[in-house]
Amino acid sequence: MGDEILSVGIDIGTSTTQIIFSKITVQNTAGAFLVPNMKITDIAVTYRSGIYFTPLLSKEEINLEQLKKIILNEYKSAGVHKEQISTGAIIITGETARKENAEKVLEILSDFAGDFVVAAAGPDLESILAGYGSGAGDMSKDRAAGIVNFDIGGGTTNCAVFSGGEVVDSFALDIGGRLIKFDGEGRITYISDKIRKLICNLKLNLCIGEKAEFRDLKSLTDEFAKILSKIFYNRNLNKVEEKLFINHKNEGVKSGFIMFSGGVAEFIYSDLKINGISDTMRFKDIGPLLGYSIRQIFENEGDKLLRPREKIRATVIGAGSNSVKISGSTIMFEDDILPMKNIPIVRIPMGENEEPQFICKNIWSRSRMYSSGNMAIAFKGPKSPGYFAIKKMAEGIVKAFEGSDNPIVVIIQNDFAKALGQTIKNMDTHHKVICIDNVEVRNGDYIDIGKAISGVVPVVVKTLIFKS
Repeated sequence: MGDEILSVGIDIGTSTTQIIFSKITVQNTAGAFLVPNMKITDIAVTYRSGIYFTPLLSKEEINLEQLKKIILNEYKSAGVHKEQISTGAIIITGETARKENAEKVLEILSDFAGDFVVAAAGPDLESILAGYGSGAGDMSKDRAAGIVNFDIGGGTTNCAVFSGGEVVDSFALDIGGRLIKFDGEGRITYISDKIRKLICNLKLNLCIGEKAEFRDLKSLTDEFAKILSKIFYNRNLNKVEEKLFINHKNEGVKSGFIMFSGGVAEFIYSDLKINGISDTMRFKDIGPLLGYSIRQIFENEGDKLLRPREKIRATVIGAGSNSVKISGSTIMFEDDILPMKNIPIVRIPMGENEEPQFICKNIWSRSRMYSSGNMAIAFKGPKSPGYFAIKKMAEGIVKAFEGSDNPIVVIIQNDFAKALGQTIKNMDTHHKVICIDNVEVRNGDYIDIGKAISGVVPVVVKTLIFKS
């Protein structure tokens, strides 16, 4: 029997806001006389909130107080107190992440929702969470060819490619169901700046304040569908189409299967036909029509088109159930300083015979950007270092923290954190020490470390990105 922890996932999207609670079981999977090997053995969603329209004060500002009310009401309905939450993530996605107060809202709500509810933003992370939440990650374990999941929301399409259960590519596009909005009479009230060049290139008569013609809207959503098809088949996009990528393009990883999640997916996997402007106006946006165009493009793919486990709830399921990892079992930590949140990663090279002076110099040179706050020193390290190699690493790390009152936090990819942590502590009794392993991070990542569960610690690795 394992230990259970309660996790929350909160997704504040372009169109909708949702909350889920999950029970995560952590269990020792090693035999009785072996080194403990703690794993997440079960994840069960125990509560799903209603689906709310994301509250806004204006086109550029999120309504923080209204979001707080939504979260409080759902915690109450679920019978959950914030003190019961052990882990989880609150993520701002799509066009909402571009609002003026998005970063402030995320920071306040992460503390409001629980002591170890992490703040997360960025299209790549959203893509990965949605891909896990949709079931694409699990389904790829049983297939020889990879699966690409397109999670299509109101403002963006977040894409992740999975192979053998692992993410091999993630990217995002400015394609979504609410990039054009209408009033009750069918007049256009909003066109996203992100798609204006595409509309111009297609020579479509779509203007704010005017009634849209169905053929122009269908031409646009058909073009969106064709772009997704080109990506799936690794066909070249033109320069205007490439402008729809957010931050970076895809890597061209081949996939044998395709899956859709997000709110628009509700119309991709339905039988609803959109034959005119009145059908399109159902939600006063182009979401239903976009889903219909994608269905028409991919309906003859047969077994290549997979059905997701979750559609509109994929991202929030991913945030609540797949954002947390478990550290290795042979680690060293001081529980009185946990949890720790938003620790920037300083990744350094580390060979088996690095001299302490070289290690110290590397830490100093790479940590300047983070002023005097907490940071985590990260490296892969050798697979089975000897005592003298570990001693050199410890000397270099301790020297780098001389004069600092911050705890020494070390993240190792390979499995020797306990030996290194104890060696650091023997050399330096002044600093608190956390040394964990079996966690892979990169420069630019941030890490959150929760309180211990059965001798291991829950870890969330994230990238906080707020870009226009």
